[in-house]
Amino acid sequence: MGKSLLYGLSLLWLSFIIPITGCAKPVTTDFPFFTEEGQALPLLTTQAGKSGLLAPGSSLSYRLEKHLSPGADLSLALTYRILLDDEEASEAGSPELTILLSLIGETEKNDAVPVVQWQLPISGEFIGFSHSGGSSRIQYAIPLGNQEFSGIKIEFQKPEQRTKPGLSVTLEKVALVPLWYGFSVQGQELNCTPFVALKDGVYSIDIPDSQKISGSWKLEITAESLSAPVSLRTGREKAGGFSILSPVIPELMAGSLPENPFPLILSDTNNYTGVSLRLCPVASLQEKPIPADPVSMLDYRQDLWRNKDYEVFQWDRFPEILFFDTRSYEVQDRLFKRLAFYVEKAGYRGRLASNAEIASLHGWNAHDYRSVDLADFFSTAEKTGFQLNREEVELRDLLQAQGLIVPDNGEGRPKYKAGQGALISISRESEGYLRRLLMVHETFHALFFIDPLFQSFAEDRWDQLDPVARRFILAYFKNRGYDTTDAFLMKNELMAYCLQQPVTSAALYFGKNIPARLSVYSQYERSLPEKDEKSGTWPKLASLFTAEAKAFSDYVQNRWGLEAGRVWTLTKRPL
Repeated sequence: MGKSLLYGLSLLWLSFIIPITGCAKPVTTDFPFFTEEGQALPLLTTQAGKSGLLAPGSSLSYRLEKHLSPGADLSLALTYRILLDDEEASEAGSPELTILLSLIGETEKNDAVPVVQWQLPISGEFIGFSHSGGSSRIQYAIPLGNQEFSGIKIEFQKPEQRTKPGLSVTLEKVALVPLWYGFSVQGQELNCTPFVALKDGVYSIDIPDSQKISGSWKLEITAESLSAPVSLRTGREKAGGFSILSPVIPELMAGSLPENPFPLILSDTNNYTGVSLRLCPVASLQEKPIPADPVSMLDYRQDLWRNKDYEVFQWDRFPEILFFDTRSYEVQDRLFKRLAFYVEKAGYRGRLASNAEIASLHGWNAHDYRSVDLADFFSTAEKTGFQLNREEVELRDLLQAQGLIVPDNGEGRPKYKAGQGALISISRESEGYLRRLLMVHETFHALFFIDPLFQSFAEDRWDQLDPVARRFILAYFKNRGYDTTDAFLMKNELMAYCLQQPVTSAALYFGKNIPARLSVYSQYERSLPEKDEKSGTWPKLASLFTAEAKAFSDYVQNRWGLEAGRVWTLTKRPL
C-alpha cells in the first residue's frame, strides 16, 4: 500500500445529536444531505455551522427537518476535508486531538438525545498512510444498524495546553449509502469505515456480532501493482471459511464467500489501494451471468442460485465463455441432451431428435458447445417448427441476451447466426472429484472454441499423432458415442482428454484405465497395442499420451498460465 498518500493526523469523532439551540433562527447548510435515492434534504444549523468549518475546541450541530429510519443495510457517510499545517503534521500521531460524531435522536418531549457516538479518522495512519502537511479529503461510512436519528453533532476536542490551531476540518457532504466495510484510496481521498485495521503486516476487516446482517456481499480489492500473490483469508473455520492464494486480484461474489465473510484478512504484500466488502444486489439471471474464476464456481453457494435448477456464470478472464451448473443430471438433460445428439452423437448429428426417441439413451454428464452449433440448433428448430422444451427456450433466450447467438430475421421464420463465445455445463450430481475433472475438460473445450491459434495447435498434434495412439483413441471415442468422422471434434476431444488431469496422471489414465475399459469389447481388440501382463498396463500408450499431455500442458502454460488439470487462477483451501 502507498504509505505516503494520505495525511497522518489523529482521530476524528462523529456524533448524531442535535437540535439547534438558542434564539437565533436556524439556517440551511452550504452542503447537502442525500438520501439513499439521491434526494437532497436540507440540514438546519446555526450561522456558525453553515459552512461546516470546525476548529479544535469547537462543536457544531445539525438537524434534519424529519426523523429518519434507515435500514440496517445502509451507512451514514460523512465527507470532510482536513487542512493541516506542516508543524501540526509532525505531531499528527498524537491521540490528544479527537473529533466525535454523535447521532441524535429525540425523546417523546422532543428533547435532543445522543444515541450513538463514533470517533472519526482524521488521517490514514491506521491503514498505513502518512501525512506531510496540506489538504486531504476523507469519506467515513458509519454502519447504521437500523438506528433512527434526526440530526448530528460534531465535537472537535483538544487539550487545554494546545494553543496553535494547526488543523481544521470542513464538513462537505452527508449521505446515506449502501452498507460496506473496508477502505479505498484515490489520490488524496480516503474512503473508509470502522472495524478496519493494519497490524503486523496484515489488513483486517472484522465486525462485532451486533453489526452483522445477512445479505449478498461482494469482495473488491484494488492495487497499484502486484509484486507477490494475493494472500487472502475470509470467514472462520467452522463457518466455511477459506484462504486464497492468487497471482491476480480475485473477484468474489456472494456465493463464492462464506455466509459470514468476517474476519477478512489480507497480507500487506502488495501496493493495495482498496479492500472492501459491500452489500450489493445481484442482477437477474437473464441480465448478467455471475463473473467468477472456475474454482469459485465449483462450490458457489447453491442457496444463492437465482434459478433453483441451475445457475449461470461467466469466466472472469474470458467473459464470452458461459458456465451452466445444474442441480441434477435430469435438469442438465432438459437443457442440453437434444443439443448433444444434434451436435455430436453418431447417427444423430444434424437431426433434431424427439424426447421419446432418445429417452433411453445417455447424453453426457457434462457439455460444451460453440456459438455456431448453438445457432444452428435453434435455427433448425425454428425453421422446422420443432417444439422446444421449456428449458431449451430459457437457454435460447439467455444465449441471445448474452450475444452467443444473434437473431437473423429473413423471409419466413426467424433464424439465428453465431455470435461470440461458447458454453459449458457440469452438474451438482457429479461427485466432487468428478466435478473438478469435468470442469477442467469442458473449460479447455470452451477455450478451444474461441481461440483459432489453440485450434491450430491441436490440429498439428492430431496430424502428427503416432498411428498406435491414433488407432486407440479413435476406437475409444467411437465406443463413447462420438462421431469419429468429424475431424474438428476429434482434435478437440484429443486436446481435452490430454488436459483434463495433470501430466503425471496421464500414464495411468491412458496406459491402464481407458484401455482396460476398451479391452472388454472384442471389436476393439486390434485397436490396442501389446499389453504388459505383469503390470496390467499398456506401456506404449502410457508413453505416447504422456508426451501428448505434456505438449498440450506446455502450450496452455505459455499461453495463459494454465496447465493440464488446472483452469483456475485461484488456489483455494478450507481453513
